[in-house]
Amino acid sequence: MRAILTADIVNSSMLTTAFDNLIVDLKQFFDGEKTDFYNGDSFRVLVTQPETALLKCIKSRLLAIKYAEKHTIDIRVSINIGHLRSDDIDLRSSMDELLVASGRSFAKLQGTSRRLYINSGNAEKDFTYEIIAEYADSLLAQITAKQAKVIYQLLSGKSQVETAAFLGLSTATVSKQVKAGRYEEIRSVLNKFETLTNQLQNGN
Repeated sequence: MRAILTADIVNSSMLTTAFDNLIVDLKQFFDGEKTDFYNGDSFRVLVTQPETALLKCIKSRLLAIKYAEKHTIDIRVSINIGHLRSDDIDLRSSMDELLVASGRSFAKLQGTSRRLYINSGNAEKDFTYEIIAEYADSLLAQITAKQAKVIYQLLSGKSQVETAAFLGLSTATVSKQVKAGRYEEIRSVLNKFETLTNQLQNGN
């Protein structure tokens, strides 16, 4: 199984000179995955380990949110999980069923306040994926730019002490940002997504 992320940057025009920096951040973050950036602020990613798709989604959104000093900056993402005929596809023009489904899922976000949609085509699992998507959205909607920088580092494997040193902050400040950013709840929703996706892959 694979996951396809279809996404665009929310309020990209508000970034001005920072827009190029965000694109560089995203390309570096997705380095190693098959990606396609198009229309300036849109992109698709083929995630070969679907159980990590939500983590990649959340980290990419944190990369955007860290630029949200004056305006709301975020990334709108659909995650579709399923089978691809081949990993060697054109992410923009292929008519593979999973890519078509990804486009349809992403269209459901247009004109709404939602930033995340998850679909696998499995009705039982999709009911839970919907809850996970809404929960993740509610968590990320409250995160500030400062909190995003801290939580991104923690999700990348750094400890709070290492994060403080890396960002030039005190450990007390990092601890405060972790609590305010509801990091433990983010970890919980990621664990639930990973468990559910592994069950899907194993046919359970």
